[in-house]
Amino acid sequence: MSRLPFLDNVYPGENNFWRYFFTIILIWGAPIILGIMISIFFMTYLLTQGFDASYLVENFTSNPLIFMLFIAITYVISFFFLYIGVRYIHQRKFMSLVTTESRFNWKRFWKGGLAWFALLSLSLVLSMILDPGSLKLNFNLNPFILILVLSLLIFPVQASFEELFFRGYLMQGLGLLTKKPVILLIVTSLIFSLPHYFNGSYTILSVDLVLQAFILGLTLGIITLGENGLETAMGVHIFNNIFATVIVSHPEDMGLNMPSLFTSLSSPDPVIDTLGIAIFGLILLVIIFWGKKEDVFRLFRRDNSVEGK
Repeated sequence: MSRLPFLDNVYPGENNFWRYFFTIILIWGAPIILGIMISIFFMTYLLTQGFDASYLVENFTSNPLIFMLFIAITYVISFFFLYIGVRYIHQRKFMSLVTTESRFNWKRFWKGGLAWFALLSLSLVLSMILDPGSLKLNFNLNPFILILVLSLLIFPVQASFEELFFRGYLMQGLGLLTKKPVILLIVTSLIFSLPHYFNGSYTILSVDLVLQAFILGLTLGIITLGENGLETAMGVHIFNNIFATVIVSHPEDMGLNMPSLFTSLSSPDPVIDTLGIAIFGLILLVIIFWGKKEDVFRLFRRDNSVEGK
């Protein structure tokens, strides 16, 4: 067994290659197929009610609220098939993806989420002071309330699913193949970050988003292995997405103009932005592991190993 109990949560459980392959196909393939079917049904129904086709296509692809609802449906389906895969294909308890403990640690969840939200808020205040022209007040009560409510409903599902899949299912599964936790951190962070390239509407922004997601993924991976649980990572991820949608949004992010409190007018700078999130990530690690630095250092020891069952 390994010195990292979180990775040992794959045992007891069935870990044949085909089980991982089939589960991943279900998790990512089913939402695409069902999403297309739902979209076709929805569009067909509206067209029969006399709506203009070009108007529907334009609103479906550019309206942030419709986009968020579509995302919600997609991730609910993915979450469902992740549960089916873990519980019935791998024959494991679903909680084994989350923690080595018997129940969810809400204290870690709130500590991580609120700490990260505070750091992002500090960044916002510094931007207001040092570069006020980089922000535009965008407050409009009704759309703001709607986006806030949708964010509070959608992001706990979306961000929790991503943590369960990338830092839970994928990291534990790859732990069967490698004896080095550092490799697990790098590989899962790469896989997590690369899809963010398509969130940008032009190359520099896309690269910026990938680099930031990679650093955030590394940070959350270290926390997950250090604490032997996903609770803190889930809290950070959920609060991060809420902040980036409700408080400060970038109009070029996914080509959507979110009705957030502020709109960022600054141009992306991959070097500065990556350095900034790396500093915030280090601060977060200090906060989470204050007085428990050994939990982090043990991840990088050469004698750390992940042995088979």
